[in-house]
Amino acid sequence: MAAPAGGPRKVLVLGASSTIGAEVCAGYAEAGYHVLAHYHRNREAVERLCSAHPGVEPVPCDLADLHAVASLAATEAVQACDALVCLAAVASPTRLDALDVDALVRIMSVGALANYVVMGALGPAMADRGYGRIVIGSSIGVKFGGGADSFAYALANHASEFIPRAATQWAGSGVLTNVVRIGVTDTPLHEGFLGRDMTARASLIPMHRLAQPAEVAALIL
Repeated sequence: MAAPAGGPRKVLVLGASSTIGAEVCAGYAEAGYHVLAHYHRNREAVERLCSAHPGVEPVPCDLADLHAVASLAATEAVQACDALVCLAAVASPTRLDALDVDALVRIMSVGALANYVVMGALGPAMADRGYGRIVIGSSIGVKFGGGADSFAYALANHASEFIPRAATQWAGSGVLTNVVRIGVTDTPLHEGFLGRDMTARASLIPMHRLAQPAEVAALIL
Protein backbone atom coordinates (compact mmCIF):
# COMPACT_ATOMS: atom_id res chain seq x y z
CA MET A 1 0.00 0.00 0.00
CA ALA A 2 1.37 3.38 -0.95
CA ALA A 3 0.05 6.75 0.12
CA PRO A 4 -1.07 8.50 -3.07
CA ALA A 5 0.38 11.91 -3.86
CA GLY A 6 -1.77 14.53 -2.22
CA GLY A 7 -3.73 11.78 -0.42
CA PRO A 8 -3.63 10.48 3.13
CA ARG A 9 -0.37 11.11 4.92
CA LYS A 10 -1.36 11.02 8.57
CA VAL A 11 -3.13 8.30 10.56
CA LEU A 12 -4.29 7.90 14.15
CA VAL A 13 -4.24 4.31 15.40
CA LEU A 14 -6.16 3.76 18.64
CA GLY A 15 -4.78 0.72 20.43
CA ALA A 16 -1.37 0.93 18.76
CA SER A 17 0.30 -0.97 21.59
CA SER A 18 -1.71 -4.13 20.85
CA THR A 19 -0.17 -6.83 18.67
CA ILE A 20 -2.39 -6.07 15.69
CA GLY A 21 -2.17 -2.33 16.34
CA ALA A 22 1.63 -2.44 16.20
CA GLU A 23 1.50 -4.30 12.88
CA VAL A 24 -0.90 -1.70 11.49
CA CYS A 25 1.34 1.16 12.63
CA ALA A 26 4.38 -0.50 11.06
CA GLY A 27 2.52 -0.94 7.76
CA TYR A 28 1.42 2.69 7.63
CA ALA A 29 4.90 3.91 8.56
CA GLU A 30 6.47 1.80 5.83
CA ALA A 31 3.99 3.33 3.37
CA GLY A 32 5.20 6.81 4.24
CA TYR A 33 2.51 7.93 6.65
CA HIS A 34 3.06 9.91 9.82
CA VAL A 35 1.55 7.65 12.48
CA LEU A 36 -0.01 8.83 15.72
CA ALA A 37 0.31 5.68 17.83
CA HIS A 38 -2.09 5.74 20.76
CA TYR A 39 -1.38 3.89 23.97
CA HIS A 40 -2.41 4.01 27.62
CA ARG A 41 -0.23 1.81 29.83
CA ASN A 42 2.03 -0.01 27.39
CA ARG A 43 4.36 2.81 26.38
CA GLU A 44 7.20 0.31 25.90
CA ALA A 45 5.47 -1.29 22.90
CA VAL A 46 4.97 2.09 21.24
CA GLU A 47 8.54 3.14 21.95
CA ARG A 48 9.72 0.03 20.11
CA LEU A 49 7.61 1.14 17.14
CA CYS A 50 9.11 4.61 17.29
CA SER A 51 12.63 3.17 17.33
CA ALA A 52 11.96 0.87 14.39
CA HIS A 53 9.90 3.24 12.24
CA PRO A 54 10.65 6.93 11.77
CA GLY A 55 7.47 8.92 11.63
CA VAL A 56 5.70 7.06 14.46
CA GLU A 57 4.71 9.42 17.27
CA PRO A 58 3.45 8.15 20.66
CA VAL A 59 0.10 9.53 21.79
CA PRO A 60 -0.89 8.74 25.39
CA CYS A 61 -4.55 8.74 26.44
CA ASP A 62 -6.82 6.75 28.74
CA LEU A 63 -9.75 6.02 26.45
CA ALA A 64 -11.93 5.26 29.46
CA ASP A 65 -11.79 8.99 30.23
CA LEU A 66 -14.04 10.28 27.49
CA HIS A 67 -13.33 13.92 28.36
CA ALA A 68 -9.64 13.23 27.77
CA VAL A 69 -10.56 11.54 24.49
CA ALA A 70 -12.55 14.60 23.42
CA SER A 71 -9.57 16.82 24.22
CA LEU A 72 -7.27 14.57 22.20
CA ALA A 73 -9.69 14.54 19.25
CA ALA A 74 -9.75 18.34 19.20
CA THR A 75 -5.97 18.70 18.89
CA GLU A 76 -4.47 20.00 15.68
CA ALA A 77 -2.51 16.78 15.20
CA VAL A 78 -5.61 14.58 15.25
CA GLN A 79 -7.71 17.02 13.23
CA ALA A 80 -5.11 16.77 10.44
CA CYS A 81 -5.41 12.97 10.17
CA ASP A 82 -6.55 11.43 6.91
CA ALA A 83 -7.17 8.00 8.44
CA LEU A 84 -8.43 6.64 11.75
CA VAL A 85 -8.04 3.02 12.82
CA CYS A 86 -9.85 1.94 15.99
CA LEU A 87 -8.33 -1.16 17.59
CA ALA A 88 -8.37 -0.42 21.32
CA ALA A 89 -10.02 -2.96 23.61
CA VAL A 90 -9.96 -4.27 27.16
CA ALA A 91 -9.63 -8.05 27.34
CA SER A 92 -10.97 -8.66 30.81
CA PRO A 93 -13.23 -11.55 31.87
CA THR A 94 -16.83 -10.51 32.54
CA ARG A 95 -20.05 -12.50 32.84
CA LEU A 96 -23.56 -11.22 32.24
CA ASP A 97 -24.78 -12.99 35.36
CA ALA A 98 -22.06 -11.46 37.57
CA LEU A 99 -21.41 -8.01 36.17
CA ASP A 100 -18.88 -5.60 37.61
CA VAL A 101 -20.50 -2.31 36.63
CA ASP A 102 -17.28 -0.31 36.75
CA ALA A 103 -15.54 -2.87 34.52
CA LEU A 104 -18.48 -2.80 32.10
CA VAL A 105 -18.33 1.00 31.78
CA ARG A 106 -14.55 0.97 31.26
CA ILE A 107 -14.64 -1.80 28.65
CA MET A 108 -17.47 -0.11 26.74
CA SER A 109 -15.74 3.27 26.85
CA VAL A 110 -12.40 1.94 25.59
CA GLY A 111 -13.77 -0.48 23.02
CA ALA A 112 -16.64 1.55 21.57
CA LEU A 113 -17.55 4.95 22.99
CA ALA A 114 -14.09 6.47 22.53
CA ASN A 115 -14.23 5.53 18.85
CA TYR A 116 -17.32 7.66 18.34
CA VAL A 117 -15.94 10.61 20.28
CA VAL A 118 -12.96 10.68 17.90
CA MET A 119 -15.06 9.98 14.80
CA GLY A 120 -17.48 12.77 15.67
CA ALA A 121 -14.63 15.25 15.93
CA LEU A 122 -12.51 14.04 13.01
CA GLY A 123 -15.13 12.99 10.45
CA PRO A 124 -16.29 16.53 9.59
CA ALA A 125 -12.67 17.69 9.17
CA MET A 126 -12.05 14.79 6.79
CA ALA A 127 -15.23 15.63 4.87
CA ASP A 128 -14.17 19.27 4.54
CA ARG A 129 -10.89 18.11 2.99
CA GLY A 130 -12.72 15.68 0.70
CA TYR A 131 -10.89 12.51 1.85
CA GLY A 132 -10.84 10.16 4.83
CA ARG A 133 -10.68 6.54 5.87
CA ILE A 134 -12.14 5.19 9.11
CA VAL A 135 -11.62 1.53 10.00
CA ILE A 136 -13.15 0.00 13.11
CA GLY A 137 -11.81 -3.29 14.40
CA SER A 138 -14.46 -5.63 15.78
CA SER A 139 -14.46 -9.35 16.60
CA ILE A 140 -15.92 -12.51 15.11
CA GLY A 141 -17.21 -13.20 18.62
CA VAL A 142 -20.04 -10.74 17.95
CA LYS A 143 -21.49 -13.28 15.51
CA PHE A 144 -21.80 -15.86 18.28
CA GLY A 145 -22.79 -13.63 21.19
CA GLY A 146 -19.28 -13.69 22.61
CA GLY A 147 -17.98 -16.17 25.13
CA ALA A 148 -19.57 -16.85 28.50
CA ASP A 149 -16.61 -15.10 30.13
CA SER A 150 -16.28 -12.18 27.68
CA PHE A 151 -19.67 -10.49 27.77
CA ALA A 152 -18.46 -6.88 28.06
CA TYR A 153 -15.67 -7.33 25.50
CA ALA A 154 -18.15 -8.79 22.99
CA LEU A 155 -20.73 -6.10 23.75
CA ALA A 156 -18.16 -3.35 23.14
CA ASN A 157 -17.26 -4.91 19.80
CA HIS A 158 -20.93 -5.17 18.88
CA ALA A 159 -21.49 -1.51 19.73
CA SER A 160 -18.42 -0.47 17.74
CA GLU A 161 -19.96 -1.91 14.56
CA PHE A 162 -22.71 0.72 14.52
CA ILE A 163 -22.24 2.99 11.51
CA PRO A 164 -23.98 6.31 12.31
CA ARG A 165 -25.97 8.25 9.74
CA ALA A 166 -23.35 11.01 9.83
CA ALA A 167 -20.77 8.56 8.46
CA THR A 168 -22.98 7.76 5.47
CA GLN A 169 -23.23 11.49 4.80
CA TRP A 170 -19.43 11.87 5.01
CA ALA A 171 -19.13 9.16 2.37
CA GLY A 172 -20.46 11.64 -0.17
CA SER A 173 -17.37 13.73 0.57
CA GLY A 174 -14.92 10.87 0.14
CA VAL A 175 -14.80 9.68 3.74
CA LEU A 176 -15.31 5.91 3.89
CA THR A 177 -16.11 4.03 7.10
CA ASN A 178 -15.73 0.27 7.37
CA VAL A 179 -15.75 -2.41 10.07
CA VAL A 180 -13.32 -5.32 10.05
CA ARG A 181 -14.71 -8.21 12.09
CA ILE A 182 -11.44 -9.84 13.13
CA GLY A 183 -11.32 -13.62 13.45
CA VAL A 184 -9.49 -15.59 16.13
CA THR A 185 -5.93 -14.28 15.92
CA ASP A 186 -2.71 -15.45 17.52
CA THR A 187 -2.23 -12.62 20.04
CA PRO A 188 -1.73 -12.37 23.81
CA LEU A 189 -5.32 -11.12 24.16
CA HIS A 190 -6.52 -14.67 24.81
CA GLU A 191 -4.27 -14.91 27.86
CA GLY A 192 -6.73 -12.62 29.65
CA PHE A 193 -9.34 -15.38 29.55
CA LEU A 194 -8.12 -18.36 31.56
CA GLY A 195 -8.93 -21.86 30.41
CA ARG A 196 -9.45 -21.12 26.73
CA ASP A 197 -8.54 -24.07 24.54
CA MET A 198 -7.04 -22.36 21.50
CA THR A 199 -6.37 -25.71 19.78
CA ALA A 200 -10.08 -26.48 19.94
CA ARG A 201 -10.90 -23.02 18.63
CA ALA A 202 -8.50 -23.45 15.73
CA SER A 203 -10.19 -26.73 14.81
CA LEU A 204 -13.44 -24.82 14.17
CA ILE A 205 -11.81 -22.49 11.66
CA PRO A 206 -11.95 -23.64 8.01
CA MET A 207 -8.18 -23.09 7.65
CA HIS A 208 -7.62 -25.00 10.92
CA ARG A 209 -5.32 -22.33 12.32
CA LEU A 210 -5.45 -18.95 13.98
CA ALA A 211 -4.95 -15.81 11.93
CA GLN A 212 -1.61 -14.04 12.22
CA PRO A 213 -1.52 -10.35 13.26
CA ALA A 214 0.26 -9.39 10.03
CA GLU A 215 -2.59 -10.91 7.99
CA VAL A 216 -5.18 -8.84 9.83
CA ALA A 217 -3.05 -5.71 9.51
CA ALA A 218 -2.72 -6.26 5.78
CA LEU A 219 -6.50 -6.36 5.42
CA ILE A 220 -6.91 -3.16 7.45
CA LEU A 221 -4.24 -1.40 5.42
